[in-house]
Amino acid sequence: MRMGRLTVDQLDEHLWQVADVLRGELDASAFPQVVGPLLLLKRASDQPDLFRVPPHARWRAVFEHSPSDPGRALDRALHVLEAENPEHMSGLFRVVNFGSTPSRRVLARLVDHLDQVSLSDDDLDFRDGVGRAFDRFLVRTASLAGTKGADVFVPRAVCRLMTELVDPREGDSVADPHAGWSGMLLQAARYVTEHGGRPTQLKLYGQEKNTAAWLTGRINLLLHGVTGAVVANTEPLTEPLLADGYDLARFDRVLTVPPFSRNYVRHEVSRPERMRYGWVPEGGKKADLMFVQHVLATLRPEGRAAVVAPHGVLFRGGAEGAVRRGLIEDDRLEAVIGLGANVFHGTSIPACVLVLRGVHERRPGERGSVMFVDAEGEVTTSRSKNRLDAQHIAKIAGVFHRREELPGFSRVVSLEEIREQDFTLNIRRYVDADPLAEPLIDIGAALVGGVPWSEIKDHVGRFQAFGIGLGQLFVPDRPGYWKFPAEGHHAVAARIPRLADPRTTSFLDAVRRWWSEQGPLLVELSGTGRLFRSGLRVRLESSFCEELLPLAVLDRYQLLGAFASWWADHDEELRTLDAYGFEEVLGRRRAFRDWTGSPNRLPFVQQGQEASWVLEGLADGLCLHVEQLVSAELRRLVNTYLRWGERYAASMVDLEQQYLEAAHRLRQRITGLGYV
Repeated sequence: MRMGRLTVDQLDEHLWQVADVLRGELDASAFPQVVGPLLLLKRASDQPDLFRVPPHARWRAVFEHSPSDPGRALDRALHVLEAENPEHMSGLFRVVNFGSTPSRRVLARLVDHLDQVSLSDDDLDFRDGVGRAFDRFLVRTASLAGTKGADVFVPRAVCRLMTELVDPREGDSVADPHAGWSGMLLQAARYVTEHGGRPTQLKLYGQEKNTAAWLTGRINLLLHGVTGAVVANTEPLTEPLLADGYDLARFDRVLTVPPFSRNYVRHEVSRPERMRYGWVPEGGKKADLMFVQHVLATLRPEGRAAVVAPHGVLFRGGAEGAVRRGLIEDDRLEAVIGLGANVFHGTSIPACVLVLRGVHERRPGERGSVMFVDAEGEVTTSRSKNRLDAQHIAKIAGVFHRREELPGFSRVVSLEEIREQDFTLNIRRYVDADPLAEPLIDIGAALVGGVPWSEIKDHVGRFQAFGIGLGQLFVPDRPGYWKFPAEGHHAVAARIPRLADPRTTSFLDAVRRWWSEQGPLLVELSGTGRLFRSGLRVRLESSFCEELLPLAVLDRYQLLGAFASWWADHDEELRTLDAYGFEEVLGRRRAFRDWTGSPNRLPFVQQGQEASWVLEGLADGLCLHVEQLVSAELRRLVNTYLRWGERYAASMVDLEQQYLEAAHRLRQRITGLGYV
């Protein structure tokens, strides 16, 4: 194992200890403004080939020569760093003033703390490790800051979902006019890498009105090695990005989360031609559709955008209704996706994603329609915040790209139907997400017993997918009805998991067989640095579904969700495998268990067997995710059967017979007591 290298987890913890130093000195929302510049100077000093850093501006020289006034020394060093690298840092540190805040005592402690680690490539696990650790620091800071971080931080899972929806490719221009801490732009770069593209060929643009957030976002990009992004400290309505000093800049992809429910001043809005569909009232905090129109105006003809907005934009009338009607009739709206409540920082209300298109005519099968997706239930709930997980993103994005209609989840709606609804886009008007009402009790079954075939037939396929035949659940009754076996429905329900065991085992064996076929590919890519850049994830995902979908145990989105969750869980291990190979993965697993004091010590692995051992461990992780979904499906089957029992296990005839038997026993008891 490569001893002494700083992992992302270790650096993450080291950075978060800074919060303990800053608490009470600064508001949590201001932590990144202090940590970001320090981290960039330390990284630039420790790894000289990143930027031009004169000797007198390096980390060590600054503090060896100015121990009594670290703030002044830092300010001077940062401005020298900016002056030496104008192509990457022009104007970056103009708002930084360590001479005023934090206090000299606290700043000295921060400097000493960061001085404990080396941020050179030779001492880091991964070249982008500093950027990834800083991004984790931002995630924690946003949670701590609450509403104060809401306008500048977008949950990383939301960034992932929106990027999946617009599908950026190598060579595209991607913009975020409300870039905040640059999470959306970084996710676009990562997405391109995962799909086999070169992120350096992605042209990234952004705007951020909040100067402190703009500073943090630019530093975040630089720490990730993204040096070519153009991010302006301006506001998009009043100062949109220009391509040549006059014409509006236009982009292939736009991803953004504008601030919710804000006011605007009409006479301050430049380039009024952007508001093609009309102006909403200046008061009343209804600028949401102004931001949407700005995005539409900056899309290239074949471009695509994803914009988050509050649900009010979907149904409010008046001027907003007119704007909504215009963009719908011009076929600029591709989809409306409802997200769950309490996902974003600073607000607990549910939001939606509007997927927008450029002016180029859409494909014949898609023209004149809008896809609606009700994904409010696709969240993992927790005490403080709900979150989108990998399996939720896989389902939402998969349904969107396939334009697949799933009952209670997604539906493609024609322009004619939307027109009939007076151009409201309220998702529940078009997708009924309420649980299906149970059918009325069958009178014949209620009177004389049996379970009606009409209620059984739609579920037979699911039972058969697990190798359970109708004859193992019921016995034949009169035409159109089946009845429970003599042992009773509870006994049969308890037996269902055992009946499914052979098929469940066969399915998990198929997962392992599929994985074993992928092993040579991972062996070939290990240690090459090409595992992520080769588009492996996309190929494996497709192959996984192709292999297992015909077995009908899990549906496409369950399979995609299992794979996505597994990949997310093992992301760090896969990165290690990509960079260093199997032996390093094994060494880190052993070191982690030693560090945590786990009683499950890893066995001795002979030299040359590292690959097979690591691959088996990855297979176990994948099977665990699949097995959890299979178990959930079996629970649904058991509950379905028990519900039939609740409805039909006792008929009127049965109840009458039970009454007669009880009455007979009572008479016998009374007679035995001597009463007549």
